[in-house]
Amino acid sequence: MLVSEVLDIETSGSNSVKLEAGDKITVQGFLVKHVESTDADVAEIKTTEGLRHSFGKAVIGQAKSDYWKDVVEKCLDKDASDGLDVWVVEKIAEGTGRTMLSLSMFPPKS
Repeated sequence: MLVSEVLDIETSGSNSVKLEAGDKITVQGFLVKHVESTDADVAEIKTTEGLRHSFGKAVIGQAKSDYWKDVVEKCLDKDASDGLDVWVVEKIAEGTGRTMLSLSMFPPKS
């Protein structure tokens, strides 16, 4: 079990909300920070609804990705009040077989 599953760890935004599988968000920006109290990175995601966060490795990797940042930037260039529509999905990690959170630019299949 990950520490983020049992502790409510504060990010820089006191009103940041943890990402949950099934969420649909509109992303306006990514930031990855290191949390000293846990010695772990956290992805902070600016959305049209406020700040969201995740300690999930896949989400952190996506938040660091030039590709994801570029797509968000292109969406904001087209309409600064909007952003990239993203779904929070669960996937099975290849190495461990554990369920992990990930971001998807496409709606989940029913």
